[in-house]
Amino acid sequence: MNFAEIRNLLSETGLTASLYFSVKPKKPDEPYTTLSPEVSPEIIEKLIEWSKSFVLQYADFRQVEFNPTGYQDGTVEICNFEYVGNMVEVLDSFDPGRIEGVEELADQYSFYCLDVHGTENIKLFRRVTKFKKLSIKGLLAAFQGNRLNRMEQKMLGLDGDVDLIAYKNELLILNHTSLERIFRINEQYIAMATRAVEKLRNANKIENFDLFEDDCMNDARVQKTLTKLLREEGLFESCFNHFENIINTIDMFDLDIDVRTAPEEKIIYSDKSQLTDILRILSDSYYKSLIREKPGIDNYRT
Repeated sequence: MNFAEIRNLLSETGLTASLYFSVKPKKPDEPYTTLSPEVSPEIIEKLIEWSKSFVLQYADFRQVEFNPTGYQDGTVEICNFEYVGNMVEVLDSFDPGRIEGVEELADQYSFYCLDVHGTENIKLFRRVTKFKKLSIKGLLAAFQGNRLNRMEQKMLGLDGDVDLIAYKNELLILNHTSLERIFRINEQYIAMATRAVEKLRNANKIENFDLFEDDCMNDARVQKTLTKLLREEGLFESCFNHFENIINTIDMFDLDIDVRTAPEEKIIYSDKSQLTDILRILSDSYYKSLIREKPGIDNYRT
């Protein structure tokens, strides 16, 4: 994502914006509820100004592909809309004409989105844990019927911080956990993990595979790891090609994993305590340094 374009867009004069407050549904078959109150120009102007200042703090950060299992300091993550699975659903819930009931839902909102329009469109998402609160920075806003003003009863803190930037079919992720809190990405993890497990089944290199599959699909952390590995082209097709190296790795790191070599080469899966080690084998996370020949584990890969 081009930060110069973002900076230039947020620096334009005459920007307009809509502010949307959304409730993420608790059940997969329920829709998002998004309302758009009437917002005073003062609040819009302040939010754009603060958002620009916040976003530009990340201008020199290295951009990396989103890693569902964790993030690296000094980086910002990026993914396309397709990755989150339900971006269209979220955007379709944004209706500037839907204002009734804004105040009544104030305690239920999951996030808000500042939808900024200039020469191009950029959407700035901010997750919240509870709207009915005071903020130690920014401005205090209040719902008065269907309008959002400064100060009154239903108070909330609008601080101008940004968790996600949606621009040109991409998401720039400034807050790693917000992607899961705003979108239905956990459903994506299940679908992607299912595909990964099917590839492993077809490889036919893990004994007691039904148990392995059940343990994988009942562990959210493993689902995320499989999702990440699935994005590495050809990994599941090639990870068992050098089975003798798998045996050597198990011996070198004293892993509690048994194998058999005849009549077929297979890893013998016994219980879920082996999942992490097997995933590290699949992702080629075990290594030996070239200079000191010191064994190690690249935990970032899993």
